[in-house]
Amino acid sequence: MRVFVLSALLAACGTEKSSSEGEDDLMDLGTRDGFEVGDSGGLDSGAPDDPDDPDDPDDPDDPDDPDDPVFADCPDGVVCLSSFPTRVSGNTAGAASDRFDGYDCASSTDESGPELVYRVDLAEEGYLALDLGGMSGDTDIDIHLLATDDAGDCISRGHWSAGALLEAGSYFVVADTWVDSSGTERDGAFSLQIGHTSVADLELWGMGPEVAWDALYAFDTAWIGGDTETFAYWITDFSLHSSEPRGWFIELAEEDLYMNLHVTHGENSSVSASPGWADTFSNITDSHQSSLGMSRGAEDYIGSLGHSLRLDGLEPGYNDNVRSRYIVLHGAEYARPEFVAAYGRAGTSWGCPAVDDRDNEDALDFVIGGTLAFFWYPDGDWSERSEYLR
Repeated sequence: MRVFVLSALLAACGTEKSSSEGEDDLMDLGTRDGFEVGDSGGLDSGAPDDPDDPDDPDDPDDPDDPDDPVFADCPDGVVCLSSFPTRVSGNTAGAASDRFDGYDCASSTDESGPELVYRVDLAEEGYLALDLGGMSGDTDIDIHLLATDDAGDCISRGHWSAGALLEAGSYFVVADTWVDSSGTERDGAFSLQIGHTSVADLELWGMGPEVAWDALYAFDTAWIGGDTETFAYWITDFSLHSSEPRGWFIELAEEDLYMNLHVTHGENSSVSASPGWADTFSNITDSHQSSLGMSRGAEDYIGSLGHSLRLDGLEPGYNDNVRSRYIVLHGAEYARPEFVAAYGRAGTSWGCPAVDDRDNEDALDFVIGGTLAFFWYPDGDWSERSEYLR
């Protein structure tokens, strides 16, 4: 349901290739009722706008901004939240609310135990990520995202997490107690991390508005389709020159930018006159080209390129051959900022998205085992036909 209307510049990749190949390219040179609300704040990079400036047109709390949504008073028994990211703690044991017993998005699941209800007020469109934790023993709380305070208006739910790309407005989040087949209520304590990421937030980290919107939309499509269970997300903008740090490793529930790295592209994806730019992509074995679209991090291994991570392409015809083509995440000296500074661009690979070898372990840890990896370029083919963007 949608709710919004000096190493070689040429690297070994795509085939297990010796590190000495490609060296000739070097010279070619780019608390209430069980609630406890935690701290909240903005993005780690900081916001350029002054939140105390009443004339700031981008301040969502500016009472004179006619474009700001107007939120109703907070209902009794509900905690209203409007600043993200934030972490809330609660305990459903003895909670006052017990009116939600089941949800249309999981009609066979017994949620008749007590619940805590939150309202999230979103000043702008963006991706709302809800991540449960802090449960112990027999406690079993499920999380539900509702369009209204009606269990029939369920947008997303899960045992650990829920999320959706939402228009500005108010939505309800219910942390509800699961009841097992013996009728035992599995109530107890929990914590809930809430993040809300907008295009403007991603722009603060250096993304263009087009790739930022497509990345959020594509993640929403993937989440609805069950392609991932984590809010970790790797976004690469191949429309940027390789001298730019065009790979963002972000966490949507925490609204955290973990890393912003240089990412290489395939040698035959390059514009011949300026190999720091990429403009040609494919899904073809031995093409030495990068692939576009949504992929997912899989398992790691040790190969001729060192510690590497296999990727599984999720888009037939565009990247579903990346595993068989050995298009993997790995580290490379030619993706270091110092290399870029010396030669004006990063090196090229045989199609692999290589990153600074000194950050490789962190990158692999971030992507391994189900993190979505989105490779973007406005090519007019994939960018107009991708099922993740339609």
